[in-house]
Amino acid sequence: MRNSTIFDDVLRTIQERRPKLLIPLVNEVFHTAYPENMKVTRLPEEYQKVVSKVVADSCNRIMEQIYHFECQSTIDGNMILRMVEYDFMIALTESWNQLDKRKMKFPRACIIYLRATKNTLTEEQLEIEMADGQIITYRVPTIRLRDYSIDEIFEKNLLILLPYYIINYEKDLSKIAEDKERKENLLSEFIAILGRLEKATKEDAGLFLDIVKMMQRVMRYLLREEPELKERMGDVMGGKVLSLPSDKLRKERSIGISQGISQTISALIETCKEFHVTKEDTVARIVEKFAMSKEDALNLVEKYWN
Repeated sequence: MRNSTIFDDVLRTIQERRPKLLIPLVNEVFHTAYPENMKVTRLPEEYQKVVSKVVADSCNRIMEQIYHFECQSTIDGNMILRMVEYDFMIALTESWNQLDKRKMKFPRACIIYLRATKNTLTEEQLEIEMADGQIITYRVPTIRLRDYSIDEIFEKNLLILLPYYIINYEKDLSKIAEDKERKENLLSEFIAILGRLEKATKEDAGLFLDIVKMMQRVMRYLLREEPELKERMGDVMGGKVLSLPSDKLRKERSIGISQGISQTISALIETCKEFHVTKEDTVARIVEKFAMSKEDALNLVEKYWN
């Protein structure tokens, strides 16, 4: 079994906490058209074999189809072999009887190449010769992080890729750390990214915080040899240098909501009052709708219930 990396862990964490972020990625790779509120069911990642254990990064079911994603940070030539191994175990686990036959259906799989070159394949292939001479070509599409600009990430709602975006600068980080202008440009870019992310997640403050946390994890790892730049980027990701419109907004951010969401919650509370919904039920609605803690929701209800 390969060793897990920070990149694998981030993908697993995202699928555990925010599985719906997978939907735009599935639509992008497989040209499907699932709505973003489609139910995503996480499947067990561990499939036991006789001599070892296979652990997949991301394995989920949408409707009747299983989707399997692997996050790959290096190109070693063996990824296609691991993919067929993972997918065979997934298909075997999900196999079923039909009349007098046992049937298997492989998942739709994809490799996410975080580090890639212009020569990195857009599809990995493995030719399999069966005992009867039948030839099967096993194909797995790939996506390369380097192919997606920040504009495309937001336009296609591929927020699942945001935690990895800084990898695009990995080879130049030491030079950026020594160059004041390039350093300020990088900081400014990520301030802008956070602003766009806040707008994109205005209906779900918890999602904003979850994505930022994942971005922080990757940044800390990549910048471990550049302590000064790591500290500056940490300030950016912690909100210390964000250009916020007011101190009130900064205070509201500390409990995980933006000004726009605050206004939405205020309107929701007024509606609940109008229809005689109890404070307790109103708190429960806010917790569910905005992924907020019960304590923060209660504080907001007390603030706007007058």
